[in-house]
Amino acid sequence: AHLEEDTGTLKHGEDAGRRYTLVDFNRSGVPLLEIVSEPDMSSADEGEAYVRALRDILIFSGVSEMRLEEGAGRFDVNVSIRFEENGRTMWPPQSEIKNLNSYQALREAVAYESDRLWQDWRSGGEIRTRTGKITVGWSTERGRTYLQRSKEEVEDYRYFPEPDLVSLAPSPATVAKLREGLPEMPADRRARFVSDYGLSDYDARILVSDRALAEYYEAAVRIEAQPKAIANWVIGDLTAALKRDAVPIGASRVGSEQLAALVRLVAAGKVSGSAAKEIFAEMWKGGGDPEAIMNTRGLGQVSDEDAIAAAVDDVMKANPGAVAAYKAGKTIALGALVGPVMQKLGRKANAAVVNRILAERLA
Repeated sequence: AHLEEDTGTLKHGEDAGRRYTLVDFNRSGVPLLEIVSEPDMSSADEGEAYVRALRDILIFSGVSEMRLEEGAGRFDVNVSIRFEENGRTMWPPQSEIKNLNSYQALREAVAYESDRLWQDWRSGGEIRTRTGKITVGWSTERGRTYLQRSKEEVEDYRYFPEPDLVSLAPSPATVAKLREGLPEMPADRRARFVSDYGLSDYDARILVSDRALAEYYEAAVRIEAQPKAIANWVIGDLTAALKRDAVPIGASRVGSEQLAALVRLVAAGKVSGSAAKEIFAEMWKGGGDPEAIMNTRGLGQVSDEDAIAAAVDDVMKANPGAVAAYKAGKTIALGALVGPVMQKLGRKANAAVVNRILAERLA
């Protein structure tokens, strides 16, 4: 990894069959961190996985927000092919694809250029006589690469020392101190979410895909120790609301304390799952305490066992046919009893309690 200075961004286009290039200088002078990997990736999928993992590390470390659509991250990819021919291992000259700004562009450009190199070799093209690397660009509109320049020797880069910058060799102690100040890395956090909270790897990956989202989740879990339930709310209703209204997690209209309080109401049996969704929607509109919304809108759930038992008894007396059918082995008849009980209690009864008491009465 080394530091550079951004010079600008080239914008390529075409008008009336003529290609042109515009130069955007808005990023000129902005510090640029270039990270060079080892040449040990053998597919576009592997390259994408690498840059996604690198993106997570940079975001979690506070180095960059990596908003690719804003030019905060770009990829240059060296593509080469290797094969056996007449008992020899062949390594034709490679291509460097410059300034890819999306994961889709990375996948498509690597797939296209690797195939182009193969076809060029098989047809006896210029790759058989070329000795140096070429630089190509990627046209999203055309779905193909195009030649930018050839690189013959290292001298073409015109490197020269910067006399105002002295060599920097940080001591092992300095490196160790800096390492101690780093936040928990994404892979470590994912593993901890799986081991400590019992989440699936899939759920952990979604939560850790955004540092702010992961911190929101953990803040809620610290308040209400229901890690799986909170994960479901964050990944489901909360994320959907954030995307729908284009709101970043840092500006969420439902805070982690509010979400934890809502999950607590559900766990305590005070509200049903469907009522909880109504409460969440109301909180998203204008905030507020979930229990206060529950009381104001009459969304509380009836969990009083005496009241539910009385309703069950009334319904069983009024539906002897369904009772007889259930006892005769037709378990589907239970639905003919659950519905009336729920209706009798204004559809606010705790369904789990209703089913349990019915099962006890019908045993």
